Amino acid sequence: MKDRSDSKYKDILASSSGNESAYLSALGRLVKHPSVAIREPKGTVECARELEDMLREHGYEVMEYPIEGAPLVYAERGVGAKKTLLFYHHYDIQPEGDLALWESSPWKLDVRGDRAYGRGTSDDKAPIVSSIFAMDVIEKLLGELPVNVRFVVEGEEEAGSMGLPAFARKHADFLKADGCVWEGASGIPGSPAEVICGMKGDVYFELTSAGPPAFARTDVHSGEAAAVPNPAWRLVWALSTLKDENENILIDGFNDLVKPPAQEDLKVLKDYKGDIVQRLKSDYSLNRLVLDRSGVDLLTALYLRPVLSICGLTSGDQGTSDMTIIPSKARAKLDFRLVPDLTTESVHRLLKAHLEKRGFTDINVRMTTGYNPGKTPVSHPFVKMVHELAQEVSSPAPSSIVPMCGGSGPAYLFTAHAPMCMPLSYADIEGTNYHAPNENITIESIRYSIAYNATLAQRLADL
Repeated sequence: MKDRSDSKYKDILASSSGNESAYLSALGRLVKHPSVAIREPKGTVECARELEDMLREHGYEVMEYPIEGAPLVYAERGVGAKKTLLFYHHYDIQPEGDLALWESSPWKLDVRGDRAYGRGTSDDKAPIVSSIFAMDVIEKLLGELPVNVRFVVEGEEEAGSMGLPAFARKHADFLKADGCVWEGASGIPGSPAEVICGMKGDVYFELTSAGPPAFARTDVHSGEAAAVPNPAWRLVWALSTLKDENENILIDGFNDLVKPPAQEDLKVLKDYKGDIVQRLKSDYSLNRLVLDRSGVDLLTALYLRPVLSICGLTSGDQGTSDMTIIPSKARAKLDFRLVPDLTTESVHRLLKAHLEKRGFTDINVRMTTGYNPGKTPVSHPFVKMVHELAQEVSSPAPSSIVPMCGGSGPAYLFTAHAPMCMPLSYADIEGTNYHAPNENITIESIRYSIAYNATLAQRLADL
């Protein structure tokens, strides 16, 4: 076996070149399956089978955890190494949306210029391919794999990962590892980068206000508004008790469960190198951010504090004509982004109690989906090692550590068993249209991701 210390990132990057046709072919095998979570049971099952075949071709022992409509694929190559590297991915994808907006079929990989197009290319099928091929690269370079390798690839991430908790309970030993890479690692030389150490939780609610039983038949003439209760107003008044104009969440007992940010988390935010204010203003054409936040205050709000959003608000007349009515019902959709020690169940309980205490017993509260928060300490040796690699790759552009990202996922099921992080390059996101028509990924970024993951495996072995 070759001395691992002889293999630097630039050497591994050179070893990953010249194999573009192989990994594009593998990506095409996954993209051709319309593995839309829940909507396409046949597409998800066929994609799972394709992935299983691919992993076997690369030497893995492949297993399947049965979940109706979207089986979970898990695989392992145990080589007797002292360290184990775990990859989490998902093969399910977002719906294709309006086909008229696609320049090529979402279900056939189309290479145009330096980009490969198709639904799921950037989220999350190309990262799956990159992780698989990365282990081949480091094995070939060193003569054997430096770590044991495990994959957990689910088919319901875009729909709430409903079956994953049961898998995590039954196969907790499989999740024990010395490091977990979340949805792949990306690193574009010279591009700013982040190493994300966790994910906020998320819990989604639907609040419904309905009028008297007679309202089930029809809306009511607004001339009766002085006497007949208005469900839309009831809902608006209920919502107004949840948050004030300074973004403070007012739910009784809610903030008592919020764990204060650790000093080490605040320190890495103080050391954050990116210009996030300018990026957000540019991305969304904003003149100012909420509360004119900036610097550590903005980063803390984004990554370490809970957030409550109204995601949808529907009631009554939405047409072009003027209808003078009292709507028969009103509905709001809310989501809470959660930080330690908030949980989906505790927020559900507190929300219901808060509304009932204020007399809104007529407001129906239904929790739909949710994830608890999960994070790895920013001081963990695995995080430090990955950040050192990110600095090496992104230089001279800055690389920063982020305690948790604003988005959510089932990371909490993994952080209980293994240190987790998500290395992310800004350049790997720009122009990819993930979750939108013409989703794509640059061919160059696949090669960089392969080299990044391969180097990460080597350095974990030496950690």
